[in-house]
Amino acid sequence: MSQVVIDVRKMLVEKASDLIPMLREESFNIDKNNSLTKEVLDALKENGLLKVLRPKIFGGYETDMRTYTQVVTEIARGNGSAGWFVSLSNIRDYMISYAFGREALEEIFVPGKEVILAGNFKPIKCDIEKVEGGYLINEAQWPFVSGSTLADWCYFGFPLEDGNGGMEMAIMVVPRNELQVLDDWHVLGLKGSGSNSVLAKNVFVPEHRVSLDRLANKRHYMIEELRTVPLYQTPFVPSLTLSIVCSALGIAQAAMDFHMERVQKAGIGNTFYHKMNEAPLTHMQVAQAQLKIDSAELHLYRAVDLLDEYSKQGKELTLQESIKIKADFGYVNQLCKEAIDLMVAGAGSIFAYNNNQFQLVYRDFITMHLHGFITPSSLIETYGRVMCGLEPNSYFV
Repeated sequence: MSQVVIDVRKMLVEKASDLIPMLREESFNIDKNNSLTKEVLDALKENGLLKVLRPKIFGGYETDMRTYTQVVTEIARGNGSAGWFVSLSNIRDYMISYAFGREALEEIFVPGKEVILAGNFKPIKCDIEKVEGGYLINEAQWPFVSGSTLADWCYFGFPLEDGNGGMEMAIMVVPRNELQVLDDWHVLGLKGSGSNSVLAKNVFVPEHRVSLDRLANKRHYMIEELRTVPLYQTPFVPSLTLSIVCSALGIAQAAMDFHMERVQKAGIGNTFYHKMNEAPLTHMQVAQAQLKIDSAELHLYRAVDLLDEYSKQGKELTLQESIKIKADFGYVNQLCKEAIDLMVAGAGSIFAYNNNQFQLVYRDFITMHLHGFITPSSLIETYGRVMCGLEPNSYFV
């Protein structure tokens, strides 16, 4: 690894870590107002934390998945919504650079302008037709478009006829000002992620802002300057899975931070323990929770480092390797959940108060944990099937 990469990583991770106290101070405002505060958004922009995976030719740092994961972990340790936003907005820079050609990229990444991307693949309603020069969205709607309230551009997946009597998926990018963000993100946690539904009506999308998914996955549209950059050789599907689980470790670490503060000063009700830290039960709970977090970190970075290693070497993952990486990510999700559950078991009745930082962290985590893309049982089962010589029971591999 070059010294330049190490230095940029160190700089970005330190900037992210330095924001943790401010992010925690803003957490209740984020939760109350259902959005990131201006202070948080400005800090993320000013510290360059929204362009970790953006190409250098478009003003980004063009780093790697290890740097990206470490940055997201630190931000999520400060606030779960901010971590989720940083994770998803950065991965979209990578995706757009991977999947679109020069005309679209130059339209999106205007020099000197900070750009935020949002999006989702699967629509819940979709009436789109091919017209001269592109596609006309008569009416379509996508749910869970994280970052939509702050975005400049949105990407969306949509089905279209493949010319052989079947259907295939395509991807398009649309200016945010041509779309309607619906006020429907009223949820348990990750309230500041801006994961609202987005509605499009009577919107024209030119041909150069539409890519076929099967070709985009093979880097068919990628511009010449990016073809030899290791980041944009990183396997597509595992990288998208990483973006969903990426906040888990930081949120679990935040839970441990807050829980250990309480362990040092609170007693255990209906016992003679005036301090939780005196009780053998507490010793077992915190040790097991920390070991699970440590194990999650090992699984997370084992998978991430393999992605970076293969991208640098120009190697392609085998099907089993790809599925194993996704299983690692599912297991990270499971281990972090188990660690937080151990802490909740010792949290006491104060956990019920809405002004409890630990409760807020828990709500952010459980909202992330439930995402269908990183369901532990599904990802781990698929890995087991392949280990047993069967075909994977998922098309997204």
